[in-house]
Amino acid sequence: MSILSKSCKNICTYLGKNNNALYGALTIAVSKGILRPTFTMMDDKQDKKSRVYTAFREGTTGAVAFGAYILTNHFVEKMAKPICEKAKIPGKINQVKSTLSLISVSLTALFIIPAVCNAITKPLLDFFTGKQQSRNTNTDITPSIIQKHTIPPVQYNNYHQTFTHSLSPFNYGMKVGL
Repeated sequence: MSILSKSCKNICTYLGKNNNALYGALTIAVSKGILRPTFTMMDDKQDKKSRVYTAFREGTTGAVAFGAYILTNHFVEKMAKPICEKAKIPGKINQVKSTLSLISVSLTALFIIPAVCNAITKPLLDFFTGKQQSRNTNTDITPSIIQKHTIPPVQYNNYHQTFTHSLSPFNYGMKVGL
């Protein structure tokens, strides 16, 4: 056998014995974190600001996903032993770890990654692009501004009812089915 085929066999054997949802999730996170921003920035049909924001958000999501998957998997693996002891199945710790890993990857993708990305994307983008957040500290609205922008009341004198409602249902007296 050649060195390449032995290496492939060893890798496949290792991954088959250590089946963990974390490996697939990390591969997807790295791929998305690198490839999606690259392809987004190559799209010349969109304006530059939109491309920068989209690429930054996708890269940030990939980085956050990678870290979040590792952290949640680390804590979940520590929970496997107490769960096995409480359920009195000490011989199935690897299966419990695998199941908990799948659950943690799913819940991380569903809740943790979107929450963290929504919280950090805008401040990080402003920091890296050099934009300063302009905060308007004058929140006092004077009554003169309110009076200038009042909405006139709706006039109902030309209102015509276009349809009527009958109290009896449309299929009154009709038999449905046999």
